[in-house]
Amino acid sequence: MVRIFITFMVKIPMMPLHVWLPEAHVESATGGSVALAGILLKLGTYGIIRFLVPMFRFSSVYFTPCVFVISLVGLLMVQ
Repeated sequence: MVRIFITFMVKIPMMPLHVWLPEAHVESATGGSVALAGILLKLGTYGIIRFLVPMFRFSSVYFTPCVFVISLVGLLMVQ
């Protein structure tokens, strides 16, 4: 479960694994940047909701505080 979550975490802009994202937006063309922001980043969140939560119900509840802490750390690192 954790390995699958980490693979989805790379796709969504979640610290500390989204360090590739600013470079990808800067170096891509306008259409590529729009596609990246509009489609690809949302696929990670969709994958978590569509696959991880139904497949691992109890693990999703168990690891929810960990996801909250990772999100809070990412929020504080940005500011």
